[in-house]
Amino acid sequence: MRVSTNQFQSQGINSIQKHQADVLDAQLKLSTGKRVNAASDDPVATNQIHSLNRTMSTIDQYAKNGDFAKSQLVQEETAIADSITQLQRARELAIQMSNDTYSATDRQAAAAEVDQILQQTKGMMNYRNSEGELIFAGSSVQAEQAFVEDVNNPGYYAYIGSTNAIGQFESDGVTPVYDELAGYGSRFVQIGFDADNRLTADDKGDSSRVRIADNGEKVFGINTTTAFTGTPDSNVLNVLVELKNSLSTGSAPPAGALDDLLGGIQQLSVVRAEIGGRQNRIEAQYNAGESFKIALEERRMGLEDMDIVKGVTDLTKSQNALDMAQQVFTRVQSMSLFDYLR
Repeated sequence: MRVSTNQFQSQGINSIQKHQADVLDAQLKLSTGKRVNAASDDPVATNQIHSLNRTMSTIDQYAKNGDFAKSQLVQEETAIADSITQLQRARELAIQMSNDTYSATDRQAAAAEVDQILQQTKGMMNYRNSEGELIFAGSSVQAEQAFVEDVNNPGYYAYIGSTNAIGQFESDGVTPVYDELAGYGSRFVQIGFDADNRLTADDKGDSSRVRIADNGEKVFGINTTTAFTGTPDSNVLNVLVELKNSLSTGSAPPAGALDDLLGGIQQLSVVRAEIGGRQNRIEAQYNAGESFKIALEERRMGLEDMDIVKGVTDLTKSQNALDMAQQVFTRVQSMSLFDYLR
């Protein structure tokens, strides 16, 4: 007659199953190298790990944003650098042609070169980035051009955010060229965590965002008094127009042309320096983000990763406990009344 009961059998099976689960859990942790593989392993740690992972993913996204911003700023810097080179050459020609030793024919030949400089500079002022957006049109990045013909001063050029652009239409004959949005702001890219989550027109005080486009009226404007007739926009393109027109007639460069070209070069140099500052800010934000991410990763590893030595010890203990439970269960199953009668 067997003396084991259903209760003894159930307890034995439950004990074996528990120790088997402990062995499997220890093996899983050792194989993955993680102490927390499911929310049930440690609910509090799981929540903290998810929060840390989200933060690190955000930092990675900011790094990608920074790479994109740097690529856009490189394009803008290239356009500005080329424009400076063109204006410097135009100023050299203006200085030469101011000398009375040059004839009208010489000046007309120089006018042809100035015209080529004008076209090249115009192309840079209407430069588009890799996404096909104007980089010198403020917020009006989808316009056809940033600088268009001045309707009030034929032969000259006006910025699309200037009132001198009013009255013109794009190639569709319907869309007005003038866009007041061109006079405001430009595109910003988030490159770091924001303190107040507010976007302002001036990004100098907010290191979490960087401007990747500029207002063309500011970039290509000049601060000196021009010698133009009428009231055209004060930009380097119109300085080149005036210089070309004067040289084309065989005359010396107009009064003030040298100062205007120098003023345009200086303004472009200031903007170029600002772009360099933005690039440095992107790099600083990237370095700060990477340092922060290292600290977060260490914290995550402390919560999630498995201590291998402890894991091996736990596995050995669970295996020994399982062996003992199986042996006890076998002995209990074989017990009968005759065992007590011997």
